[in-house]
Amino acid sequence: MIALSGALACFAAAIAVHAVMCRVWGGTNIVPRFIFVGGLLGIGLAWALYDSFGWAKPQFWCGVLVYGLCCELYLFLFTLAMGSVSANLLVNLSRHAMTMAEIEELYDSRVMVSLRIDRLVAAGLFEESSAGLKLTQKGEWTVRAFDWLRTFFRHFPIQNDDNL
Repeated sequence: MIALSGALACFAAAIAVHAVMCRVWGGTNIVPRFIFVGGLLGIGLAWALYDSFGWAKPQFWCGVLVYGLCCELYLFLFTLAMGSVSANLLVNLSRHAMTMAEIEELYDSRVMVSLRIDRLVAAGLFEESSAGLKLTQKGEWTVRAFDWLRTFFRHFPIQNDDNL
């Protein structure tokens, strides 16, 4: 029970610290901030659980796995909400009434692509130039990380039958 309550308390602390960091520093790098905060607190939790129970006890693994699951769920939910048309529409409608024409204009596919490009540029993953869009060093590292993870988890791209 101590491991479970410790994991949940540590997760609540990670959310609180992350919220403060996002309000103080602003910006769009919210995922790396949570990974940093959550990672540090997770290491602290693992250390405390190891000190109390050791590696071989189920309490250690219960605390570590519950904390990891909570952090993953949190990341999934707020990154999903960030890119969700439904969530963004609800937020916009909570601020002011919109006509169907305004909604259709706001969620036109060209506008949505433009917004995603703006987010990726703001995150520093690529930059705009007169020649077009170009990956930054940070973008190249991200692509390499995705490629490594895709290979590690055996999620290979689906090939189009037309190219065979």
